[in-house]
This record gives sequence, C-alpha cells and structure tokens, in this order.
Amino acid sequence: MSLHWDKGEKMDHQQRQYQLARQARDARFDGQFFVAVKTTKIFCRPICPANLPKEENVEYFIDAAQALHAGYRPCLRCRPDSAPHSWAWRGSSTSFERALALIEQGALQHATLEALAERLGISDRYLRQLFQKKLGMSPKQYALYHQLMFAKQLLHSSNMSIMDIGFASGFNSTRRFNDAFQKALNLTPAKYDEPLIYRWKHTPSN
Repeated sequence: MSLHWDKGEKMDHQQRQYQLARQARDARFDGQFFVAVKTTKIFCRPICPANLPKEENVEYFIDAAQALHAGYRPCLRCRPDSAPHSWAWRGSSTSFERALALIEQGALQHATLEALAERLGISDRYLRQLFQKKLGMSPKQYALYHQLMFAKQLLHSSNMSIMDIGFASGFNSTRRFNDAFQKALNLTPAKYDEPLIYRWKHTPSN
C-alpha cells in the first residue's frame, strides 16, 4: 500500500501523521513507513538527514519492498535496509504473517509457491491474492526484494565478497545476483560496495 495525495485533495489522518513524522524526523516512526521522493526516485527512512522534499513530491510506503517494486532506490545515507521492522501494519491475517516469516527465512529459495501454500494450509491462488491485496505484489516478488535488501545490508556491514554475499542472500549464481540487484536498484553490487564517502558524493540530493 502506498499513500500519496495531489494538490486539491484532502490529506487523510494517516498521511498527515506521516508528514509530521518525517518533517520532525521522529525516531518513533522509524521502520513503520518509508518516504519515497518522486523527483530523485529514492526512498528513505523518516529519520533521514537529507534535505526535506516538498510534500507533493513524496509518497509513503509501509514496506521497503513496495518502494523497490514501485521503482525507487534505497537512500545511501539513511539505509532503509537497516530500519527496524514494524509488524503492526501486517494486520490480523495469520496466514499472511506466517507467509511473510517463512519467505523471510528463505522458504521460496528452495521450494515452490505451491509447497509454501500447502505448509500454510491454503491454496497458492489465495496466497497470491493475500500478497496482492496487502502489498500489491506477488509472494515471489516480495521474496526477491527481501533477498536484495538483505544483500544490501551485508554489503554495508560485512567484509564478505560479493560472490559470498550473493550466495548468502539466496542467489544460486553471482550473475543472477548481479542482474537482479542492478535491475531493482539501478546499481551493481560493486558500486554499493564502494567507500561510503565516495557514494555520498555521487548520489543526487533528496
């Protein structure tokens, strides 16, 4: 689910809350939503130290995977991959919560969607419907974005080689890892592995 509004439209309560939180860089909301900037195609945590964009130039997402799916790249300064997880938005659907947990544990890296649905006691069609309704994407797309965000975190926080990070993130080949990473993030893993000060200098301001 994304939240955005155009001039002349009434802003709802949740959108107003997100706006105030990002303007104040309120740490209480870190991990509960992400701010995507339309002009730079970058998404951030609400605590990002970058210059605040105008409200009409942003939209909000409740999961980093949604922002990736919408074509935004994670900010190199605030690193959305390192935001604390918020489970509140996941609602009361036990099947959906269990599916998320299993996917994040790698359930679709070694098994089919049908096998996952069977573990959950539901049909694979219903499982796809749940993800489409709550996240606007398929379970496989969510699994891929989760792998990529985990890989990005390893690139920042470990001394592992790019090949090892790819395998640790569930990719069965370095080429597939490189291709998926570049397609989703518009940069190769090697570029993300550059020194932080270099990347800051070569990243457009938010």
